[in-house]
Amino acid sequence: MRAGFAAYLGSVNRWECDENDHLNVRFYANKIHQALANFLDEACGPGAGDVRVTGQHIRFVQEARIATPLRVDCELHDVRPGRWDVACLMRQNLTEAPVAGFLVRVEGEPLTAVGSGGDVPDWARPRGLNPDDPFPLPASPDAAETQGFVMMGRGRITAAECDGAGVAMPDVYIGRISDGMPNLWAFTTDAVEADQRQSGALGGAALEYRLDILEPLRRDDRFRHVSGIRHIGNKTQHMVHLLIAENREAIAVRAEAIGVGMDLSTRRAVPISDARRIQLQKLLVS
Repeated sequence: MRAGFAAYLGSVNRWECDENDHLNVRFYANKIHQALANFLDEACGPGAGDVRVTGQHIRFVQEARIATPLRVDCELHDVRPGRWDVACLMRQNLTEAPVAGFLVRVEGEPLTAVGSGGDVPDWARPRGLNPDDPFPLPASPDAAETQGFVMMGRGRITAAECDGAGVAMPDVYIGRISDGMPNLWAFTTDAVEADQRQSGALGGAALEYRLDILEPLRRDDRFRHVSGIRHIGNKTQHMVHLLIAENREAIAVRAEAIGVGMDLSTRRAVPISDARRIQLQKLLVS
């Protein structure tokens, strides 16, 4: 890699912000994966063969709000033949403050063992999601629903979401899960909190994410998004999401996330109310 190579340089657009008035997770992921593609071009040469993203761990460190200048630097972390873990580090380009860290696993023939991986800063490392303890994958989509998963989203993968080979781009998965989150909040929120969300006083944010792409979704695939709760803390909820390719009846994606409710005036996490905790407990999955 060339010294001083910024794999992505840009900013936050208003249309990329969600109801919380900050960059939606899909656009964090989109910018990261633009950076990753540029990094792989530099490392392997443009069009060097089939390389695909198979997993990612994400730490959201700081909100990125409208017009925030952003830079993403990428470096090799774990290097093995046919598989690289790449650290993609998003920073506020003026202050250098950390914004988000993605540890992205890519696999493919062009990835040869070269050198050694670098260290990942503490702010980008796993914290609340143990990489050695993923939620056990259900035996089948039907088994997931008997374990307590509830459908939060459903749709169809469009051509605009896919690469030239008709495979869904990596940022599509977290984006489609994000689309289903208001249904989860509606299922678990009492009337008081529903009014707070409607008025813009209360929102939500993801702190950490892990996503495994098991069978990539493709153009025109029908999918459903099912969710459950693995653990409930004082302020945090540990969620599990599955994206199921309905036309193949296959689990395409497994994701886990640590999320919080957020006071949109103070921009701070709030404790889970007793009423909401009762509703969340109904979504606990085994």
